[in-house]
Amino acid sequence: HRDKKRDKEKVKEKEKTKEKERDQDKEKERNWERDKERERERDKERNRDKGKEKDWEREKERHKDQERVRDKDRDRDRDKDADKDRDRDKDRAKDKDNEKEKNREEVDQNKEKDDVMKEREKDRDKTKEKEGDKDKGEKEEDRDKEKEKDEKKDREREKERDDKKKKEKRSRTPPRSYSSSRRSRSSSR
Repeated sequence: HRDKKRDKEKVKEKEKTKEKERDQDKEKERNWERDKERERERDKERNRDKGKEKDWEREKERHKDQERVRDKDRDRDRDKDADKDRDRDKDRAKDKDNEKEKNREEVDQNKEKDDVMKEREKDRDKTKEKEGDKDKGEKEEDRDKEKEKDEKKDREREKERDDKKKKEKRSRTPPRSYSSSRRSRSSSR
């Protein structure tokens, strides 16, 4: 009877230890699951941080690109302004040259007029000396003829002066090449 009792106790004891082992195994498994979950959470966090860092890098790069584009635009605008200034200076120089040319032409015209007037004076003086003997009627005719001659001379001189101006202008301005005329057109835009 005692043996039976002892055997029962042993069986109970064994069951208890088995139960304990089972509980420990369950606890281990729970701990293992918890650790896995924590690891997953840490990985997620790490990935999130990496994503943020990548986003930040991308943003930084985008800002750099925008800055580069802005710098290029600024440089292009500065070059355009410089071209405009250069063209404006060229135009001013041309205007000055044209003004000088006009002044020179005016001086030449005045000189020619003075020369013509002096020549007429001389011619009149000569005709007066010759006509000292002739009567007034003939003098009138001669005067009219003189006037016609003077007018004819004036017209001839005028024509010569115009031809001379055209020739000077042609010699002064070299023919424009196709590319330079295109360049000036594009810069004026």
